[in-house]
Amino acid sequence: MVWSRTLHIRILSAILVFGFGLSTVHAKAKTPKKAREAKTVSSVSASSSKTEEEFKKSIVQVKISYQEPDYFNPWKKKNPKVRRGVGVVVPGNKIILPAHLVTYSTLIEVKKHSSYAETKATISRIDYETNLALLQVNEEGFYKDLTPLEFHSNITYPKQVSIYQLDNSGSIQSAVGALVSMDLDQYPQGLVELPILDINSTETLNGNGEVVLEDGKATGILFDFSGDKNSGRAIPSFLIQKFLGKFGTTEISYKGFRYRPITDQATKEYYGIKEKDQGILVAEILPNSSAEGALKIGDVILEFGGKKIDSKGYFDHPKYGKQVLSYIAHIGDEFGFQTGKQVPLKILRGGNPMEISLTLKPFPYSSVRIPHRNPSLKSDYYFDGGFLFVELSEGYLLEWGKDWRSKVDRKLLYSFDYDKFGSPGKQEGKIILLSQVIPDESNNGYHEVSGRIVAKVNGKQIQSVKDISNEVKGSKSRYIVILLDDGTEIVMDKNILSEANARIQKEYRIPASGMGEH
Repeated sequence: MVWSRTLHIRILSAILVFGFGLSTVHAKAKTPKKAREAKTVSSVSASSSKTEEEFKKSIVQVKISYQEPDYFNPWKKKNPKVRRGVGVVVPGNKIILPAHLVTYSTLIEVKKHSSYAETKATISRIDYETNLALLQVNEEGFYKDLTPLEFHSNITYPKQVSIYQLDNSGSIQSAVGALVSMDLDQYPQGLVELPILDINSTETLNGNGEVVLEDGKATGILFDFSGDKNSGRAIPSFLIQKFLGKFGTTEISYKGFRYRPITDQATKEYYGIKEKDQGILVAEILPNSSAEGALKIGDVILEFGGKKIDSKGYFDHPKYGKQVLSYIAHIGDEFGFQTGKQVPLKILRGGNPMEISLTLKPFPYSSVRIPHRNPSLKSDYYFDGGFLFVELSEGYLLEWGKDWRSKVDRKLLYSFDYDKFGSPGKQEGKIILLSQVIPDESNNGYHEVSGRIVAKVNGKQIQSVKDISNEVKGSKSRYIVILLDDGTEIVMDKNILSEANARIQKEYRIPASGMGEH
C-alpha cells in the first residue's frame, strides 16, 4: 500500500512538474534572468492580478543578524552572520515566519512594500516544534498599510500553487510550483513529528519563508528548498492556524512511544495478531510521557483514537489519505484530541485484547539526556582550573563539521544515537564530558585529555555539571578525583584553583564571567 501510494504521488508530481517546467522554460526563453527576477506578477498564477497586487501588503522582508554558540569555547559566541527571510502579516499586528530563521538572533529588522527603511522587530513567541515564530514591531503606524493574510483550513493535493515573496523594490516576486503530498516528519529544530507539505518547483527558490498561495489564501510557508532536487518543504496552513490559536490550545502533544512495523507472519502469530494487515509493536516508551503508565513495551496497537492501524503504523485520514498514527496524537484537533484529552486504544497485551486510553501530554523535555535540535534545550558547562566540563549535546558534536559522524569518538556517537532519552523509572541525568584542558602549570600532565565521558567524581555518580561544581565547592577534601570512562584519573587541587584561574583568564583572555558554572 505504501509503495503504491508513493509511486502514485511520484507520477502525479512528475506530471505536474513537467507541465510547470514547460511553462517556466517558456517564460525563461522570453525573458532575461534579471528582468525575470524583477517581474512582479506571474502569468500562471491562479490568483487575479488585483489580488496579487494586494499580496505585497501582507508580506515583508526580514533581515536577521545572529551569533551561534561556540560549544568548544562556551564562554563566547561565534562571529556574527546575517540571514534573510520572508515574513507574513497575521491578525493582531504580528508577523509570522519560520522559527529557525530567528534562532540565535541578535537583531531582527523588517522592511515592508511602502518603505526602503528597515524597522526593528522582536520575537513575540517562538515554537521550535512547529518551526514558527511571531515577530512584533512597536513602531507606531507600522501596520497602517499592511493587511493580514488569510490561511486555508483544508489542503488538497496534488495541485498547482503560486509561491510569493517581496523584492527590494517593494514588488511581489512570484514563482509556480506543485503541492504534491503531505507526510509527517520532524521540523529542523523539533522533536515531534508533524505534517509537512512536499513542494516541487523548477524555479529558483530559497526556502526562507516564501508564502505558498492558492485562490488568494496561504496554503503554507516554505522553510526548505533544494535547487538541485527542485523540491522543498512547507509548513501547512492548518498547523500555522493551530500555532495562531484557532483550535484553542497552541500546545503540541506527543504520543510518548516509538514503534516498529509488524509485517512478517511469524511475528504476527507470536503476538496473536489475527488480521492480515493490522497492528504495530510498541518498542520504546519515553519517561514522563503520554505513554508511560498506559502502554508497555511489547504491546500491539490495533486501533488508535478510533482508527484502525495497519502493520506499518498508518491509518486512513478522511481528507489526507494514508497518514501515520502520530498525526492523531500530535495534531489531532479535528478528531478532538489535544493536550489533556484521552485517546482510546485497542491493543493486544500478551496476546489478550484490551481497551485502554492514554492522556496526551507535551513532549517530555525533562527526559532529554543529550540536547539536540531544539535550541531551547540549552547545555551547561563548568570551567575551573583549566578543566572544561560540558554536557554532551548535538551542538557539541556538530563542531566537528559537516562529516562529524565520521570524525567524532565512536563512544560519543553511540551515546548520541542510543542514549538521547532517559529510561522510565531511572534517574540518569545528562552525559558529562571533560571537553578539554586549557594548558596551565597547575594542570600539567592532563593537557592532551579531551572529549572523554566523566564516570565519577570522588567516587560518586554525576548527572550534571552542577554535580561537579557542588563536589568541588562542598568537598572537605583538598583533592577532587575525576574518573573518566577510559579509566583515567584526574586530580584537582582545590588550594591552587583560584590562582590558576587568574593566570588562565589573563593568558587566554577569558572573561571572569566565563569561569565557574553556567
